[in-house]
Amino acid sequence: MKKMDISTILASAIHESKNQVGTLLYQLQSVKEIAQSSTDKQKVQKLEEGLKQLNDEWVEYLYLYKLASDGYELHYDYCSLDEFLDDQVFALTQSANAKSLKLSYNTSPDLVAIFDERLLTAVVSTGVYNALRFAKNKIEISAQTHNDYLEIAIEDDGNGFDNHEPEEESMMFDANTGLGLYFTELSAKAHIKSDRSGYIEKGSSSTLGGARLSIFLPQ
Repeated sequence: MKKMDISTILASAIHESKNQVGTLLYQLQSVKEIAQSSTDKQKVQKLEEGLKQLNDEWVEYLYLYKLASDGYELHYDYCSLDEFLDDQVFALTQSANAKSLKLSYNTSPDLVAIFDERLLTAVVSTGVYNALRFAKNKIEISAQTHNDYLEIAIEDDGNGFDNHEPEEESMMFDANTGLGLYFTELSAKAHIKSDRSGYIEKGSSSTLGGARLSIFLPQ
């Protein structure tokens, strides 16, 4: 009997689970329409945001499986960073609002760079969802280029990495997704140009005072 590839089986199960979450999100729309009190509406919104985050995590796991098994082929394209970040903020603002946090972005309207848009969408979502756990009032996504690299940074006004205990720092990336930092790092490294590959850096936000996660992609 041929040995089963457990990773492939798990990836298939995750795919099916993601589809089920999508069905629940669709059915939840009818519940939103009949919710009467503000308390009921808040409960439904919280449930919806939880399902959306779970759905994004399933997408991340599938990407992670493909990246780790060399089964993902990057689709490079030139993208306007202003449009890209605007789309990310639009998609994630409801999650930020649910926690009374402000989510914004900052970049040059003329900045254009080349990267895999689908993969970076998942990376930004991962970073923002983790920042939501630690931010006090604000999260900002920014993009700029220097030394032939595009830097996409996610910053918050929380306590920052330096004020976390080691296990708490690990939770900054791993509590919600289990493999969030690993996924982000693999996604960055998958972007290669000539002999240069992408990488990530953790640090402190000079503007918001909290943590800063930067994803560098060669251009």
